[in-house]
Amino acid sequence: MTDFAPASLLSERTGAKLSRESLARAASRHEPCLSAAHISLYELGRRTPQLSTLAALARALGVEVRVLLVPVDTADLARLRVEAGLRQGDLARLLGLPQARWSRTERGLAAAEAQVLRQAAEALRKPYEVVARSAVHTRRTALSAPPGRVPRREMTTPVRRLTTYAP
Repeated sequence: MTDFAPASLLSERTGAKLSRESLARAASRHEPCLSAAHISLYELGRRTPQLSTLAALARALGVEVRVLLVPVDTADLARLRVEAGLRQGDLARLLGLPQARWSRTERGLAAAEAQVLRQAAEALRKPYEVVARSAVHTRRTALSAPPGRVPRREMTTPVRRLTTYAP
């Protein structure tokens, strides 16, 4: 969760007049095994919460997930998904795509068809124009990055040497 804003969590918690312990207790209804020590580490920026934990904290504070993220001008597709509180695999399933395909789209390594973006807009509860603009932004960012910066992972099968044994 690279866009997590520790200061926002602290600000929202103190604004709601909650102790770390009470926030942990409230969030634990949605995300088990969350303690005041976890909250402290998140607020200090020493630890980054997983998406499910971030969603649980947002619910406990009564805010949207995006409130606990660093503000940005133009969001990429992954950011929209995180704001909606969806995991990558869950969104891919809703779109009827393999997770690997949606992952490449989120990283800007593959373009998405208009129909897929329409379905994504519906699943993310965002206007189509916002999702389409984010897809273009994501793709443009990936294409303009230096070659070593964007990981281009291709699925490969290791070559096995088969040997035959004669008795």
